[in-house]
Amino acid sequence: MLTRFIDVGGVATRCLIAGDVQAHPLLLLHGVSLTSEIWIRNIDALGKNFRVIAVDLLGHGFTKPKHERPARIEEKIEHLEALIDTLGPERVSIGGSSYGGLIAANLVLRRPDRFDRLIINGSGSAFNTEAQLSAFMDRILAGYRPTLAESSPYMWRERLTGTVFDARSIPCELLAVLPLCYAQPWAVPCWDETVQTMRTPERFRPFRILDRLERLDVPTLVVWGHDDKCGIYESAVAAVARMPRAELTAFHNCGHLPMLEHPEPYNALLHDFFLRSSQGELRR
Repeated sequence: MLTRFIDVGGVATRCLIAGDVQAHPLLLLHGVSLTSEIWIRNIDALGKNFRVIAVDLLGHGFTKPKHERPARIEEKIEHLEALIDTLGPERVSIGGSSYGGLIAANLVLRRPDRFDRLIINGSGSAFNTEAQLSAFMDRILAGYRPTLAESSPYMWRERLTGTVFDARSIPCELLAVLPLCYAQPWAVPCWDETVQTMRTPERFRPFRILDRLERLDVPTLVVWGHDDKCGIYESAVAAVARMPRAELTAFHNCGHLPMLEHPEPYNALLHDFFLRSSQGELRR
């Protein structure tokens, strides 16, 4: 795995990359408060078969927006569209965790010609109702905002312990990088903009996919943790039932981050999904 900054329309876009440059591209997106390090236990393993690019979204991690104001959701989506255009003319597979799953689904809906597979991990922002999402984002705002700008690895361990089933699954690399990310003067305003948009139904409505699930006509894998406190499992079951070519896998003893909490079975699941979807053998 290597760290690279890719110039995307004048924005130095931080990516963690592995795999042969000629291999099929797999773009991975993180959640609203985190960074590409959430994929640290998957990138090299998946890179044996794919060209893996885990990207810090615009206004997150170390991808600083070009403008002084915080990046809006539509700008993050447009930024990723420009990134995939730099990857070449071939179709791309895309996966996202939580908020990253929502962004990935929006990209597939906007550019179905560019994507051949979709992976959504524990995404309440994709499948929750407006009321459920607004209430959850209120809790995020109250829990995270007061200490973001002066956070420490200990604070992040405490916060993430409530997100995963077993705190031992939290990688030290993630705990080390998050305080550095939020020490950047633009990072907290960008976080605020994202959370305020998601907690306000009128602002967030253009990016909701719950009413557009039938249009996600691409092989889709939804992965959930049975112990996820951030996303409702029953909502995922109902959503997958409406999607044309989707299936759901849930891990026991797993919270919000299945790729970190159960990396080996997760990596094997993705390889199996890619193989079966290429052969047209998806089950619900």
